[in-house]
Amino acid sequence: MNRWFALGCTVIFASGSVCANNLGENVRIPIVEKGVLWDSNIELEATIYKPKGDGPFPTVIFNHGSTGPNVVPEEYTINPWGFGQYLVDKNIALIVPMRRGRGKSEGSYSELYSCNPDDITKGIAYAEKSLDATYSYLLKQPWVDSKKLVLSGNSRGGVLSLVYASHHPNSFAGVINFSGGWVGDVCNVGSQSQNVEIFEEAGRAVKAPALFIYGRNDSYYSDATIESLANAYKRGGGNVDFKFYQLGSSASGHDVFYKYWALWSSSVDDYLGKVLEK
Repeated sequence: MNRWFALGCTVIFASGSVCANNLGENVRIPIVEKGVLWDSNIELEATIYKPKGDGPFPTVIFNHGSTGPNVVPEEYTINPWGFGQYLVDKNIALIVPMRRGRGKSEGSYSELYSCNPDDITKGIAYAEKSLDATYSYLLKQPWVDSKKLVLSGNSRGGVLSLVYASHHPNSFAGVINFSGGWVGDVCNVGSQSQNVEIFEEAGRAVKAPALFIYGRNDSYYSDATIESLANAYKRGGGNVDFKFYQLGSSASGHDVFYKYWALWSSSVDDYLGKVLEK
């Protein structure tokens, strides 16, 4: 449910600074992987985009989606340099961690491709461990304004951001969910998405305002499913601004983050201005 991301200037980012194609700084983040007999000290791959100066800077964590089944996860490092430059131009830093087993991150890729509810719960919990390590890393960095952290992500990374914010309700200024969902409609029970309960539970606990960005004609979720996720989040009590864009007739809504910056950039501009102004 994700792809390698390197936006060309002619696609959505037209500023000269983006055309310079700044690919960021590669860092390693320590994490302990629990084993049956012993634990292992391993490292995650991450890319950082940081404004000039010492900071501290507001910082966005971007959580990638899955590769989809039958794909070698080690081949997929996500480096959204266009998004990085977009944020740096606003004096905001970005970190893009690869979860365990993805790209050059060490460890096992065990987020599971299953419709079994227990497997969904286990997969999300497993993904959260990489986010734990990233969050701990950021809290130790002098250039990070720890009171102005924003979670964001695409596809599985979008719903992961919401779940993580729900488990750390006082730690994040905001959450931006692009096309979020852990499983597609293939896992629906009757007409209901198994993501609905996840969104409703997150809505009960997340204190920060959230921004949802989806595109119609998504290749994984129907328009009705997407609307049910936003409604479930609101039903749980979540504060959300839900943007649902109509893309081209042959476009997949799941590509809204990758290819349709012109649609969502003004909404993200406004949102970041509000949640980071405090």
